[in-house]
Amino acid sequence: MSKIMLNQLAAEFSDFRGGLLIGLGFDPRCLTVLSHFPKENVDKIIGVSNAGWSSLNQGNIDKFRQMVAGKHSVIGQGAKNIIEVTDQLMMELWPALSEPSFKLIIDVTSLSHELLIVIIGMLHKLNVLNRTTLLYVGAFGYSTNTNSDAMWLSRGIKDIRSVLGFPGVMLPSKKLHLIILTGFEVERAAGVILRYEPSSVSIGLGDKEKSISSIHHDKNKEFFSRISEFASNQNAGTDQIFQFTFSCVSPSETKDELLGHIQKLGGVEKKNFIVCPLNTKLSTVGVALAAIHNQEIQICYAEPEEYNTEGYATPGNEVTIVSLS
Repeated sequence: MSKIMLNQLAAEFSDFRGGLLIGLGFDPRCLTVLSHFPKENVDKIIGVSNAGWSSLNQGNIDKFRQMVAGKHSVIGQGAKNIIEVTDQLMMELWPALSEPSFKLIIDVTSLSHELLIVIIGMLHKLNVLNRTTLLYVGAFGYSTNTNSDAMWLSRGIKDIRSVLGFPGVMLPSKKLHLIILTGFEVERAAGVILRYEPSSVSIGLGDKEKSISSIHHDKNKEFFSRISEFASNQNAGTDQIFQFTFSCVSPSETKDELLGHIQKLGGVEKKNFIVCPLNTKLSTVGVALAAIHNQEIQICYAEPEEYNTEGYATPGNEVTIVSLS
């Protein structure tokens, strides 16, 4: 893992040949990598829209088409569910991925947590994770259209479901333990706790030294405290609450920290584990890698009713590079 300034991205990948996958969302960060990447040598550029987002990200899809005219494709636009997006992506990528020398770079910044996890699972099944590199642009600021105490990224919960490909193994003979990697959304975390009524809960806080910035860590700590307080006060049968820290920037460290925490709790031999990642996309990749390592772990996703599309985030000036090899 490394972190460089965005204006160094062209030099860093000047010799790259392969495919570039761009997550297309409503967040202006979704085009930041593309605007700095050396596109002239890329064999294939694919824009991926999250299912059901066509009304939210059409403007950025149009900008994407203008930026890569002649050597691109867009998938997921108009897709009703994540299965349709995954099928389209598989059809688009498989001919290239079947070539052993083909390499893939994915800008994960604006993919939904759910679609990101599904893509990691798909690439694992195809045995091409070792040819995959991830790029992530952190946010300079969140909820830019509100003051600090009214900060929000999403509201309401449309659905809570296990992520496609990561159902885990749920045995009725074992009690349920829910693990939440907190971000800036109390409502989604609270909804997951109420939905599953776990016998025990772990609330994860991003490590200060492994966060995007100290400012984000301080705000994350506020939301962590609010979620911990909610878990303590609600009466859904939860009798134990644990806390742990994890990396917000290194998927491999997040994976090891999550698996280590699960082992401290007795491991999958003792409990059913469901993990809900609500922090950065890089830590979400770490959750996916942990569930690939131990397939008894289930990953869940809480789909919001509404996003703060007007002020969700502004781009930072650095990009994190993670090679999954």
